[in-house]
Parts: sequence; C-alpha cells; structure tokens
Amino acid sequence: MERFSLDSSVVVKWFSEEEYTEKALEIRDKFVEGGVELIATPLLFCEVANALRYKPDLDVVKLKLAIESLFKLHMNVVELTENLLKRSAEIAFDAGVTIYDAVPVAAAEKHNAMCVTADEKTQYNRMKGKYPVVLLRDVKLID
Repeated sequence: MERFSLDSSVVVKWFSEEEYTEKALEIRDKFVEGGVELIATPLLFCEVANALRYKPDLDVVKLKLAIESLFKLHMNVVELTENLLKRSAEIAFDAGVTIYDAVPVAAAEKHNAMCVTADEKTQYNRMKGKYPVVLLRDVKLID
C-alpha cells in the first residue's frame, strides 16, 4: 500500500479551492477508501489550521468545522519525538528550508513513505533527488 506524509500545502487544498485541489482531494478520497496510508505529525494540524485562519472565505465556524473534519479522518498521527525533530533539523540545514518544511520529510523517511508537497519553489526544488519528496501534481495513485 502506498504511504504518504503530507505537508500542509497539500492538506490546505482539502478546504480551499486552489491549483491542484482536485489532486489533493483525490489523495484524501483514496485514503478514506483504504487505498493509501496517510502519515501526519501533530504539527500538520496546527499548520493547516493556521493557514486556513487567513483564508478570506473562511470564518471561525468554517475553520472549526475544517479542524473537526481533519481529526475525524483518523490519519496515522506519528509522535513528534526528539529524534524526529533532530532529523528535521538536519534536513532543514542541509536543504535550506524551515523546520516546519522538514518535519513531514523526516516523518516520511522514518516511516518509509513519500512526502507530498505542493510547494515546488521552496520544499520540492531544495529536496528533490536527496529526500523522499514528490510534488502533488506528479503523484500517480495506484488503482
């Protein structure tokens, strides 16, 4: 079974119409059907909630509903351990990205997954070929 660690740039698209929203929803739907495994850290929930908080078409009621639906998905939430955060720090320094960008990549490494990002400029271009990261638009789901 395919296993993905999603970064917040993908998950935000579940609640906001953006470029590649359809692709992000395809991954979510495949997870709901039991066709892929999704790995997340607690940081993902905070990042998504914060990004959605600043979407002009979302008010507090819609944001709370989005948060509720995120938790109801029951993704495989992995612990943000000292070792995972240390590995994230190594990746962040090596790739020139933030710790926030490095955490889902470190989680992907640890859990034999692929980190899916929609952030081509920062995350993908700085990590491709060296870390388990793929652009959302390039994800090919197995039927």
